[in-house]
Amino acid sequence: MSNLYIGVMSGTSLDGVDTVLVEFDKKHCKLHQARTTPYPKEIRTQILRIIKNPQTSLQELGELDRVLGIFFSDCITKLLQSSSVKAEKIIGIGHSGHTVFHKPALPNAFSMQIGDPSTIAAETGITTVAHIRNMDLALGGQGAPLAPAFHQWQFADPEETRIVVNIGGIANISILDPKRPLTGYDTGPGNTLLDNWSLQCRKIQFDDKGKWSKTGQINQSLLSILKNDKYFKIDPPKSTGVEYFNLAWLQKAIKQIEKNITNEDIQATLTELTASTIADAIDKTETDPNLVILCGGGALNTALKERIASLLPRSKLDTTDTYGIDPRWVEAVLFAWLARNRLKNKTGNVPSVTGARSAAPLGGIYYGQV
Repeated sequence: MSNLYIGVMSGTSLDGVDTVLVEFDKKHCKLHQARTTPYPKEIRTQILRIIKNPQTSLQELGELDRVLGIFFSDCITKLLQSSSVKAEKIIGIGHSGHTVFHKPALPNAFSMQIGDPSTIAAETGITTVAHIRNMDLALGGQGAPLAPAFHQWQFADPEETRIVVNIGGIANISILDPKRPLTGYDTGPGNTLLDNWSLQCRKIQFDDKGKWSKTGQINQSLLSILKNDKYFKIDPPKSTGVEYFNLAWLQKAIKQIEKNITNEDIQATLTELTASTIADAIDKTETDPNLVILCGGGALNTALKERIASLLPRSKLDTTDTYGIDPRWVEAVLFAWLARNRLKNKTGNVPSVTGARSAAPLGGIYYGQV
């Protein structure tokens, strides 16, 4: 094996850290090993506290940054142990960090990820690429989504229009139209509201295959209030995060409903919110895609997939599994690919997606220390 990279992804669900071992050639990638390491309860609680109430001491933030750097290093070490590949064989690590705040709007746009990359480079001995969104933001972009460039590289077809839908905590689309420039943006909530509502009501971190949502009924009044949010009316480029779409945002809408609504009905309505805002965004592209390809945790939610298919009857619906990558690992592979681009001094962002003034290599390089 050669041209080996590691991708590290910590998503908004905070269920664990995804790590992948990937081999690249000029046109394709091969996934050799993948694993998810669950977050220790104490670390997860600390991150959630900062996200839910983004006011903290500099000491707490600094210490958590280091603690996460050590934890991510351990995740990488376990991946290598399970693969029997030596650290010196790895060219680089693409490190997402964990996003604790994303503010793409002016003035002073920024996106903050924690999980100290210097610690990772020192602990693993592997060169690490991190703080990947910052250059795009410095160039006037949103810093997100970053996935469309990789989606085009891996999943585009010169003969047909495809749209890749990544349903992580936040959902985003990549429009792969061979006759048009690459575009894409965050459509709104993906799994974040579904997961957090399930956790609050049932103490279960996610709604397995959407089974719980199927026990409820869509509340059209609540759905209308949620979809009336200004974010859905903004033209792209645009991006968002869990600091915007969260349970406080949901509760404000619930209070506007005159009749009582069951927890199951709210879950069914949130499923419809994710599905319909994705479908609405695809309809607005006016591309009439031949194929819609799903990835991310939402691709495993049967109820959600059924609703998306129903709302997009003219398109074939599939997952990235058919095209070479298990849906669970696409985002982690993305960060490995971004590290590869950075270390080869190739661009990682797409101005037509993020709104940046220009394309550029993304991320700071932290050289491995053996």
